[in-house]
Amino acid sequence: MPQARGKCIQHPKAPALVHEIAIHYGHQSNWNEYSARHVAQESRRLEELCKRINSENLCERASQVRGANVPCSIDLSPGTLSAMMGGQNCHADVVFADGVVWLARFRLCSPISPPLEVRDYVLRSEAATMEFLQRHTRIPSPRVFDWACELDPANTVGVGYILMEKLQGAPLDWQRATTAQRGKIVRQLADMMLEMERHPFDRFGSLVGTPAVSGGEVASAAEIQVQGLAQHSTFRCGVDHGPPGPFRSSREALRALVEAHLGMIAGGEIGTAEDAADVWLAHRFRLDVLVDAMWKANTAGEDDTFFLKHADDKGDHILVNADFDIVGIIDWEWCSTASKEEAFSAPCMMWPVAAFYDGSNELADEELLLARVFSEGGREDLARCVLDGRRVQRLLFALGPGASHEDTRTFARLFMGLKRAFDLERGGKQDKQGGEEQEWEAWRAGALVKWQHDGSLKAILKKA
Repeated sequence: MPQARGKCIQHPKAPALVHEIAIHYGHQSNWNEYSARHVAQESRRLEELCKRINSENLCERASQVRGANVPCSIDLSPGTLSAMMGGQNCHADVVFADGVVWLARFRLCSPISPPLEVRDYVLRSEAATMEFLQRHTRIPSPRVFDWACELDPANTVGVGYILMEKLQGAPLDWQRATTAQRGKIVRQLADMMLEMERHPFDRFGSLVGTPAVSGGEVASAAEIQVQGLAQHSTFRCGVDHGPPGPFRSSREALRALVEAHLGMIAGGEIGTAEDAADVWLAHRFRLDVLVDAMWKANTAGEDDTFFLKHADDKGDHILVNADFDIVGIIDWEWCSTASKEEAFSAPCMMWPVAAFYDGSNELADEELLLARVFSEGGREDLARCVLDGRRVQRLLFALGPGASHEDTRTFARLFMGLKRAFDLERGGKQDKQGGEEQEWEAWRAGALVKWQHDGSLKAILKKA
């Protein structure tokens, strides 16, 4: 699910997607207060992280890994880290005496951070994913020189980290790009998606190095395997309270994830007493979708082939030069393999955000261009993945903890967008915009009757 992590144009320290939604619904005054609090919290997180990092040991390790006996330095001041920070990670330049520059990546700390073993698993998966891309594909991604988990006894740096190549480029600002610049990006992304298709997998899950691969070691192809999903919210939902997966089919995987989230809603981990029933109903609807609609049209064999899919493709994961040539794809944490329908749907940076939140399933011009590029190349199957992409995008959007963060109006419109995307009587087409709240209330009343005997729903309603 896309997460609001990119920077806002008006408030550079705050998430762009959240601001765009806030302004759309007229909450500017609340946004200013939120932005100020966000900046203060960010400063505290950076100060805490700086205190935990042993910069001397990190530099010693970097020089050792490089193997050229070249000393290096790193500036870990909060101001420096803040200049290269996203919502979950921050970065600092590792500058060698001969002018070579690497990048150090650290996970930010917060009171709601997942347990160490979860963070370490996500880091292992991110490192393995970048190593796979660098060694086996033509996707421009940073080369990994070294990495270490926080719980690794041999890690003397104090925190988990990745030392990687620093690519020369700036994060793509999709909103400010011109039509011509966007078109150039779309065509390059189409080529990269075709490259991803050349490297299929037979499991749904995340890439992780085998136990034989420890921090700092470069994994071979045989030592990188599809294992459980490297996601925070569902990490304890698998076998032996570990990550769920890997799965043999996307139907099996998504059903397991929806059921896991239903359990968390019933257990009070997702939602509040006021909205838990609504969130539960929206998730329960997805189970019917998985059974009744989503894969009925699939041809035999397509549901057991998977492809790598970036987990946070809002645009700032793409580095470009001044000519809008893509020089790198970064931020591979939470990455997993995905079904063909999901992997080749349009990245969320292309979605018309305000319209999407209003329940519209109309595609943006750039999404239509992506489909056209595939068609022109003789790939009608991939073009169809783009044109039908709203189904899987709606299914996955606001799945899990994010579902309870919306106001009632937004929640209703997002749900109606989901329902309309799978409404077979309309052929997946959308009615004229308007009346989403009323449609939601009518559907909700029927759903409460339909699932009135479900034990989880009964318990939730009793607590309300």
